[in-house]
Amino acid sequence: MSWEITGWMQAGYKASREDGETVFIYKRPEWGTGLSGLRCFYELRNRGTLIARITSESSWRPQIKAEWLAAPDRPLNEQDLLEIASAIKL
Repeated sequence: MSWEITGWMQAGYKASREDGETVFIYKRPEWGTGLSGLRCFYELRNRGTLIARITSESSWRPQIKAEWLAAPDRPLNEQDLLEIASAIKL
């Protein structure tokens, strides 16, 4: 299924799927989180629960890392995370 990414507010984005599932994508500062040295740090939340994290290194050749954190019983899965990560402009 395809995800539609829309600008939701200054702190992040909203990803919506055709079947009504919604994921809120919050941009977090890397300072104070123990993740210094990262260029981008996004948390993905679905139904109030942290489900994934997308990070990008601060280097001349950044590598994007998408990390699934939710339990497997959710209506979303790693494939959804990959689709969302590819749609976000990092």
